[in-house]
Amino acid sequence: MGCSLSPVCALVNATLAVPRTPRRARNPERRAPRITERDGFILEALAKMRFLETLQLARLAFDGSRWAARKRLRKLLDAGVVRVWVRDLARDNVYSLTRGGAARLASDSEIAWPVPRGLDGNLDHLLAINEVRISLALSLEEVGGEIRWWRSDWELRAPARGHIVPDALFALGWVGMGHLETFALEVDNATRSPRRFLGKLLKYGALRVRGRALYGAQDFLLLVVGRDERWVERYRQALARLRLGLFVFFATLPGVGREGAAGSIWRPAGGEETYSLQSLASLPYGKEGTAEESKGISEC
Repeated sequence: MGCSLSPVCALVNATLAVPRTPRRARNPERRAPRITERDGFILEALAKMRFLETLQLARLAFDGSRWAARKRLRKLLDAGVVRVWVRDLARDNVYSLTRGGAARLASDSEIAWPVPRGLDGNLDHLLAINEVRISLALSLEEVGGEIRWWRSDWELRAPARGHIVPDALFALGWVGMGHLETFALEVDNATRSPRRFLGKLLKYGALRVRGRALYGAQDFLLLVVGRDERWVERYRQALARLRLGLFVFFATLPGVGREGAAGSIWRPAGGEETYSLQSLASLPYGKEGTAEESKGISEC
């Protein structure tokens, strides 16, 4: 019997004849899903972080399952509440909020969330910042901590008027600790310029010398995350030769991914010891305790 007469072949041929929906195309004919509590969490995450990759959303909302994330995001795309950006087939999709998604959020919180008109010009940098933020949220939960507030650079930039703008400014709190610790974040994606890096740190140092606050934060610790371990080490060594009066701690983006941003991955410029963010929040920084306790920290 020829294949043209085989029921199995006929079924296969019919299946192959059905065109597959392109990754970025919305199919409005599909039944719109009911927006669940998890969907609302996804929309809010996109509103706060602007762009997120499939794996980032999988880690946030689907216990790391790409399959489950893709399946639900496809439904949200068809519902018109998220937009997908396909950079190339070998890389994760990138998702953002749509006007419909922003309207859905506004109906619950009455907050007017901005909607991106196109991909961010520094998308890889923004995704790296979001990677640190996601790692913080997930790893802090394991040690009884949480992000109390977070302001991204695009939220800070408008009133800055040429002043220094960190990639993020945020506060962390832990169970049993009565105070919040404020951190400024700098993420170096692919600059590879110690001079440019030190120039920005000099601006932070000038704030400290003049006694000025950073967007209302008088006392803060500076966290520097770099994609390339060799260049992070160069920055660290360059800063160790200066005395800026700053409390600066370094980590790599791969280290953040492996150990979690809340873990013991942060190294000062003037030493080889590593600290967790909770231990950094507990250190005296020369204000209390012995000189030995602050050694290596006050030298940064």
